[in-house]
Amino acid sequence: MRQATWEEFFKGPELPQEQAPQKPPWWQKFAVFSWEELVTFVIVFIVFMAVVQSIDSANWVDEMPSLYPIALFGLVLGIVLAKTPLNELIAHTLALLTGAAAVVIGSTGDLQGSLEVRVRELYDRMDLWFTALTTGGISNDNLPFVVMVVALTYLTAYVSAWSLFRWYNAWIGLIPGGLALLTNISYLPGQSSGALMVFLFGSILLVSRMHVLRRERDWRRSGTRYPDLISLHVLNVTVWVALALILFAWVLPVGSGGGLLYDVWQKATAPIAGPFQEMGRVFASIDSKKGGTVHRFGSTLPLQGEITLGGGQVAEVVPPEAPLFLRAQTYDQYTSQGWKISGSSTITSTSWPALRALQSPEEARRQFRRPISVQITPSRRQNVILSAGQPLSVSVDSRVVYGADQSDVTSIRPSGTLNRGVEYRVEGTISSASQTRLRQAGTSYPAWIAPYLQLPDSLPRNVVNQALDLTRGMDNAYDKATAIEQFLRTNFPVDTKIQPAPPNRDSVAYFLFDARRGYFDYHASAMVVMLRSLGIPARIAVGYVVRPADRLPDTSTYILSEANAFAWPEVYFPGLGWVEFNPTPSEPRIVRPGTDDSDLLPGELDELPVDELVPEDPGIPIEPATPAVEQLATDEGSTLIGNILMALALGVLALTVAGLLGFQFAWRRGLGGLDFASQTWEKTLRLASWARIPAYPQETPREYTARLRHHLPEVDDIGFLGDAYVRARYGAKSLSEQEKERLDSVWKAVRKNLLNRLMRWG
Repeated sequence: MRQATWEEFFKGPELPQEQAPQKPPWWQKFAVFSWEELVTFVIVFIVFMAVVQSIDSANWVDEMPSLYPIALFGLVLGIVLAKTPLNELIAHTLALLTGAAAVVIGSTGDLQGSLEVRVRELYDRMDLWFTALTTGGISNDNLPFVVMVVALTYLTAYVSAWSLFRWYNAWIGLIPGGLALLTNISYLPGQSSGALMVFLFGSILLVSRMHVLRRERDWRRSGTRYPDLISLHVLNVTVWVALALILFAWVLPVGSGGGLLYDVWQKATAPIAGPFQEMGRVFASIDSKKGGTVHRFGSTLPLQGEITLGGGQVAEVVPPEAPLFLRAQTYDQYTSQGWKISGSSTITSTSWPALRALQSPEEARRQFRRPISVQITPSRRQNVILSAGQPLSVSVDSRVVYGADQSDVTSIRPSGTLNRGVEYRVEGTISSASQTRLRQAGTSYPAWIAPYLQLPDSLPRNVVNQALDLTRGMDNAYDKATAIEQFLRTNFPVDTKIQPAPPNRDSVAYFLFDARRGYFDYHASAMVVMLRSLGIPARIAVGYVVRPADRLPDTSTYILSEANAFAWPEVYFPGLGWVEFNPTPSEPRIVRPGTDDSDLLPGELDELPVDELVPEDPGIPIEPATPAVEQLATDEGSTLIGNILMALALGVLALTVAGLLGFQFAWRRGLGGLDFASQTWEKTLRLASWARIPAYPQETPREYTARLRHHLPEVDDIGFLGDAYVRARYGAKSLSEQEKERLDSVWKAVRKNLLNRLMRWG
């Protein structure tokens, strides 16, 4: 006995032809939504506002406007356009034009002046940002990020509303908002997970509700009656199921972002994440207030705004002394918004064997440099080797990044990412040259030092004048460097909550003449730039400072955290190499001996002229310059904007893959084991239902093909579809080869026309 279907169970007797349907209530003429749509809108509103609340409360940048108005506008416009009979292309074009105007108005609300003035300023700042993006520059302007977030909020709201109210598709409406929410809370671990719980709860309700509403739509088209409150009954059941799932998810333990699955995920997303990570240089100030990593030791060093000195533990260090600078990376090219590694940097083509010395001990002694050994144990994954002074050797296989000369080591990178707990030792040297010897070093600079004299043409003249005024009457590089160092330490207090330089302003000039306060990045940059303006080669180094207070009681181990992040200048002296200075008043000055350095060298070396103390060639092969900068760009680690763009790319990829897999499953489900005629019939039914020509339960195959002929008049012999299926399904008769060819020809024509119908707009 055949069981009745759901449709047959609820299908009532057909009305006589002379009986007119009941007149709808008078209030429905004025209702914008049916009560079913109103329930759906309430759920959508709550779900999407949970996402907006999380992002809005994060307050990523001070210039960010409230996102609630633009989100509500996108939702309402999406619903209104979805309910109109407009062609989809026209509707989306109208939404984009309207949304663009709303984004411009919403993004420029904090700017001064009339709307015309604000729009002109927006255009100018976006033009500067785009120039930095396309030319490899750095941008600290937050306005482009504001525009991006406001635009994405509007687009996500519009797409969600459209997909839910036009396509009855919950997944397309939920995935973009879910990606935005997860990206946001992953960068703000202190945020409450309440927004995520609300989003998950509402998402479960929407997925279930969209399924019921699609069935109701199909029942209405086929004339099948169903209970008026069936959706509420399903919603009631779904609420309790959703609550149970949320409670279960709440008590599950959360991983810490490591292990095999984490590594697999990192490798799988590297092709997508890599190109986006480099985008961080044009969104330099976005995550500066949120703690975490102050310096990423990549190819750029933006002079960002407010930072938080805190965050997690970086490493355990066993140094021979404290205080001590541990260098991670140096930069040679100054731009008005920060520092870059220029194209002169090169990298070894093969891994550097462990313990292979970069410089002989004799050469170090010639340069009046004393050896120093540091043992380091990372507390998290690292992509850079920390060293005290100029590195000589490392106990793990590494890659050496050079400046313009093989004697100029700018950083050392491990052959692979260093995992937490992997101990290594670095042998290096720091200068012990006396003040007298530094004053006598002279100015016979080697040719390769030229990149460390670079300055942008746009550098304001008042920066140069300031350097000249401070060093007037001095005849050597050391006294000039000391004068500038003292000037910065005395007159520029430390402040980690400053704002970045305004767009189209030089950061060093802004620090010296406007802000007149800042932190180590600004102090070090100002000293390097002023020294270069005097013809003295200098560069900025970033890493960490080991303080005496960081020592664990009764041990020789020091704990480094992000609170130890630091930057300092290194000045080049002929025959003596790079020498550290410290213009930041939060840390003590570097103490140098007066004339007490003769015991470091054999007596005969003490008599050698400075010009004869030239570095030896370490003889390590190098490859062209470009790969070094590209490699460091991909090694920078994650940035907020990089992960947002990566999340969007992964979201599009996930939607595409899920759609393809879902289509493949839906298309092939139940076809196995069927004969050719039955397979062709099932494929026709599925494709036709997607094209909104479903088969009604009360129709016979021949009745359905007759109706299908009305929708597809271009297809000849379409009735053979139903005849062949009836013969094979109910008559148990096989088709001949000629009939199979005939049926296959009809199916191809039907498939072509149905696909054209699916692809047609409207």
